Amino acid sequence: MAAKTTIKRKSKRKATQSNSKVRRRISRRWLFITLFAAYLGTSAYLLFATGDSLPQYKNMGFVMQIATYLKVLPDKVLHAALFVPIIPLAWAAVKPKYAITKILLLWSGLLFGALTEIVQHYLPYRTGDIADLAADVVGSVLGIPFLLIFIFLTENK
Repeated sequence: MAAKTTIKRKSKRKATQSNSKVRRRISRRWLFITLFAAYLGTSAYLLFATGDSLPQYKNMGFVMQIATYLKVLPDKVLHAALFVPIIPLAWAAVKPKYAITKILLLWSGLLFGALTEIVQHYLPYRTGDIADLAADVVGSVLGIPFLLIFIFLTENK
C-alpha cells in the first residue's frame, strides 16, 4: 500500500513539474509576442510620425559620431539601429519550425523596411527613400548575430 502511495506522489510531482515547464514556455512566448508587438508599434510611430514629434538626433552625440565616422547621414544610423531587433524578436515570437517560415523571418527586415518606405512615400509629411531602405536592411543583417546567440541559448537547454 505504501508503495502505491509513493508512486502516486511521484507521478503527481512529475505532472506538476511538466505543467510548470509548459506554463513557463507559454508565458515566455507571450512575453516575446508582446515585446515584438510593442517593437512594431514603436517602430511604426517613429517611422510615420511628423518630424516635429520625433526626438532630435542632433542632440545624440554617439549617433553623430558614428555617422561622421561612417560618412553617412545620422538618420541612416538611426534607421539601422531601429531595425537590428526585428529578426531576433520576430523569431522569438513565432518560434518557426518549418523552413519557409524561417526564410520569411530572415527576410522580415527587408519586407518591413520596404513596406515602411512605400507608406512614407505616400504620406505628405514624409518621403520614401531607397537609402533608408538600405539602412533598414543593414540593421536587419546586423541583428542576425543576436538571432544566432538567441538560438544557441534556447536550443541548448
